[in-house]
Amino acid sequence: MKKRLELRFLPVAEEDVTEIIDYIAADNLSAAVKFYEALERRFEHLAANPHLGTKRSEAELKQAGYFSLIHGNYIIFYTLESNAVIIHRVLNSYRDYLRSFE
Repeated sequence: MKKRLELRFLPVAEEDVTEIIDYIAADNLSAAVKFYEALERRFEHLAANPHLGTKRSEAELKQAGYFSLIHGNYIIFYTLESNAVIIHRVLNSYRDYLRSFE
């Protein structure tokens, strides 16, 4: 059986998720709840399968050991520790996300 890793969120990643849910909820509360539930399942799946994502190819992200996983129009950026998946950011894929890591 695979070992499920602990999930840890940086405060900025928690803010990202809150902003995404608030944005969706402003237009459609039901859609926001469904999106949040699906995102939570995605995080849990990632904790059980930490190499599910792709290693980032951008030099600065690759050097820092970032992986990413797509969820709808969003990219989950994370790193791995021996016992944890660290969620760094959850960003819209249409955004210039590299600027978020400067």
